Amino acid sequence: MTNHFDEILTGFGFVSSLSRQQFVNHAQVLEFTKNQEIFAEGKKNTFEYLLLSGISHRYTFTDLGEMVTTGLYVAPAVITPHFARTSQGKSMFSLQSLTEVVLAAIPVAELDRLRSSLAEFRDFGQRVIEQELVQSIQQEVTFRSFSAKERLLALRRRYPLLENLIPHHIIASYLGITHVSFSRLRKELALED
Repeated sequence: MTNHFDEILTGFGFVSSLSRQQFVNHAQVLEFTKNQEIFAEGKKNTFEYLLLSGISHRYTFTDLGEMVTTGLYVAPAVITPHFARTSQGKSMFSLQSLTEVVLAAIPVAELDRLRSSLAEFRDFGQRVIEQELVQSIQQEVTFRSFSAKERLLALRRRYPLLENLIPHHIIASYLGITHVSFSRLRKELALED
């Protein structure tokens, strides 16, 4: 087990070496190059994922075939839990790496078994669900009540260097604006500084 992986697991609440070792024993570490599909919308997926390094985004397509970014993940992060991102065992969105990415993938059945037998895994599962709910509500409030400018400022507060690391059309899509509007907003904010 690498020190980095060990530190990330500790940060997620796996404080005992037994729990960390159990996670490592059942997980696969997967590496993805930039712009690589991790899993696809409509396809069966039976894993839970921890983003160990890098940045990825979840996306779907409109009925007109336009890609819409619905979420961003900056390591270390838990990818939306399986129960919330699948319907009848198939993924409701795709996940793509935006930089080089390292993920830990653990089968859902194994994680469920570990949650039923070890308190640290049970607590981890509860925290993930709580965080997912909080993020979902915060995003809903932000996207329903904030202007595009306020949404960009909120994104900058949450992920200060993101604009230097990933394509701007992805950020624009996430914010629900066009790439041209995103460029105008950036210029406007730069003039205000």
